[in-house]
Amino acid sequence: MSDAPRSPVDPRSVRAVRPGHGASCSSIGSVVDTLFVTSLLGSALFAAVVAALGKEPVEVVGDEQRPAEGAGKAPDDEAP
Repeated sequence: MSDAPRSPVDPRSVRAVRPGHGASCSSIGSVVDTLFVTSLLGSALFAAVVAALGKEPVEVVGDEQRPAEGAGKAPDDEAP
């Protein structure tokens, strides 16, 4: 930074001054808060949906592995 005094702003060079939240910032800067809040709400909604779906019983669908002949049978499974 230089120690030279800055010249005052010429009022003719100011096009607009905006009061309020995010005033006089760039267009991308004014959207950052909105994106943050949107992502926060979206994450909370996603977590709620996942928590609700997590209570359903898990059902395995597909081709099951079958044991080889005679393997895995208990002795009481055989007919007398």
